[in-house]
Amino acid sequence: MALNRIQAACLALATLSTPAFADAWPAKPITLVVPFSAGGPTDFIARLVAEPLARELGQQVIVQNKPGASGNVGYQSVLNGPADGYTLMHNTVAMQAINPLMYPSAKMHPLKDYVPVGTTGAMPNLLVVNPERTPVKTLAELVERGRGAPNGLSYATFGPGSSPHVYGASLQKLANFQAVGVAYKGSANAVTDVIGGQVDFLFDSMSTSIGQVQGGRLKALAITSAERSPLLPDVPTLKEAGYPSLDLKFWFSLQTPAGTPDDVVQKLRAAVAKVVASDAYRKAMQERGAEAFQVSPAKLDEFFKHETAQWTQAANTIGLKAEQ
Repeated sequence: MALNRIQAACLALATLSTPAFADAWPAKPITLVVPFSAGGPTDFIARLVAEPLARELGQQVIVQNKPGASGNVGYQSVLNGPADGYTLMHNTVAMQAINPLMYPSAKMHPLKDYVPVGTTGAMPNLLVVNPERTPVKTLAELVERGRGAPNGLSYATFGPGSSPHVYGASLQKLANFQAVGVAYKGSANAVTDVIGGQVDFLFDSMSTSIGQVQGGRLKALAITSAERSPLLPDVPTLKEAGYPSLDLKFWFSLQTPAGTPDDVVQKLRAAVAKVVASDAYRKAMQERGAEAFQVSPAKLDEFFKHETAQWTQAANTIGLKAEQ
């Protein structure tokens, strides 16, 4: 008799525990882990999301930077924690599709390791040149110059697998010209050298190069977005410039470890979708040269599969090799 009572109690507890957890969630602050240093797009977008997300969920949302190994440190940190929705990772498409190729020993499987919560934005890249060192007015003229240059052109990257590398190498493949890649630690040094004439061209985040373009120190030949930016209405898209297949969107997202209760995932998805769709958030993103890019919760899983495959294909096309 006593055994039957114990079994009945356990069954009742198991039946009630998951809904009770979901109903009470969130009962404490939520942490958004940014796997890069403060100041970059992955960081400032997370901080723009944090405050309105806190209002939606009724709990404090804390942004925590855990940089290292091209984002892999933060990735593993969140993955190794509890799958309870209280610690999320702010991811990039490069971490989603490029890092598993670059660092096979890390055994990263983003589509299996994590569940998407929502896209938070997209950051267009500008193809920029020094108008005095590389006096071209269009992307077509840059390509023509690249094909005719006896020693080739040079282009800045932030290392193998970075968005400037993927965009720059892909352009060369599609346009049939060669340029020497010059690796920098980040945007600031790369932009400085393009302005100084040490490097011919660069695909740079709009947020970090728009001021130089507006000031006339750099000229933007194209933008990696589906539509022209209202901040730079005279700059054509890559599609308009003749390279529609290079229209790869560099997006950001919030993810939670696989195994997070579905009710919690759905609450997070609804809250993030509401934040990204708000006029205040869209305006704040646009002021920084970013796009409040949103995918509906119902389409998130399919979007992640498709985009991961598309970026992986782009990386394979340019012959991206694993880090030794």
